[in-house]
Amino acid sequence: MQLRLELAASVAKDPLRPEANEDVYELGGNCFALADGASESYDSQTWAKMLSSKFILDQQVNAQWIAERVKTYADATDFQSLSWSRRAAFDRGSFATLLGLKLVSDGSGVQILSVGDSLALHVRDGVMINSFPFTKHEEFDARPQLMSTLGAANYFVDTPEFLALKSTTWQITAGDKVLLVTDAVGHWILAQNDVLKDLNSVISAGEFEQLVISKRIARTMRLDDSSVLRFLVIDNDEQPQL
Repeated sequence: MQLRLELAASVAKDPLRPEANEDVYELGGNCFALADGASESYDSQTWAKMLSSKFILDQQVNAQWIAERVKTYADATDFQSLSWSRRAAFDRGSFATLLGLKLVSDGSGVQILSVGDSLALHVRDGVMINSFPFTKHEEFDARPQLMSTLGAANYFVDTPEFLALKSTTWQITAGDKVLLVTDAVGHWILAQNDVLKDLNSVISAGEFEQLVISKRIARTMRLDDSSVLRFLVIDNDEQPQL
């Protein structure tokens, strides 16, 4: 099996300020990543970019992996140019989710890594058959565990149960769809009945923006940066890209 990218789109909390969007995605060959920077933390957009781009290069997420990212983030910061308030914000840390998708080597399945509250979904014949890490919309109400530029805050990565809790593998077949979405979209999907058809009918970034804005107006989707990556599972003899 292969993954064909059908849709990659993101809508900022304020559509008139797309540069402030703290959702970031990266596309590789058979590996993809979506990260959501926490709004209350310092320059979380940069942190989210570092996490997602690193995942495309190296999917073996462990204590060394995150420690290297923390060092790179710190080394790239010009402390002399920071005001006292921004330095204080830097010292409080930056935080972001990381949701990674990788096609297994024989193409029979996908491996999902999820730290935080971004959501992966497995859809077959228009019906959601798996979601990870949440299965109920109420789970979005808890404060998520995030990756941080503060080394001590990443203690959970260096625990024996890290991968068991934060990863899963799904078996896939041609015609299936796999979606990666940030929390506002994930909450909307799990909280509403039969809304996947609305999302699956979207074929462009512009249509996704219209969908998100309409759901915000209806107050069925939370006002937050909103992103989606949607993949179609195809046979090996089909072309992987549209």
